[in-house]
Amino acid sequence: MRVGSDNSVYSLFVPKPRKAPSVNDENIEVAPKRTVDESSLPSEEERIAQFYDGLASSQMQWADIDKDGKVTRDEYLAGQARFADQNGHAFDAIGAENRWSVIDPNNKGYVDQAEMREGMTKLFHVKIGHLPPGYRLPNG
Repeated sequence: MRVGSDNSVYSLFVPKPRKAPSVNDENIEVAPKRTVDESSLPSEEERIAQFYDGLASSQMQWADIDKDGKVTRDEYLAGQARFADQNGHAFDAIGAENRWSVIDPNNKGYVDQAEMREGMTKLFHVKIGHLPPGYRLPNG
């Protein structure tokens, strides 16, 4: 047996060139390219509003311990402490107090979901942007 011949063990490891099957282009149907109706997509403002709605909702679920639909200062601070603990960070009481003062600017001691959402918009300035073509992350 010769190495490189068709009946050698070597032929098991070396791919053989294959002849492409013949294709009759007349019988191929090309599906039309799907386009997205951009009018059905939410605008950037609507997507930002959805983000804030979701953020406020998750904050309410996380912090509203007694589930009365309101988050008190104590519930908020306890939730922030829990969050820091679960993520292995030290609790920043001063930072949490500062955030609470933004969320509850009238100092009434509690907020509902609408007030929580308004506070989130003040704390987190979100906008949608687009990266230029070919943008690469630093060190990426």
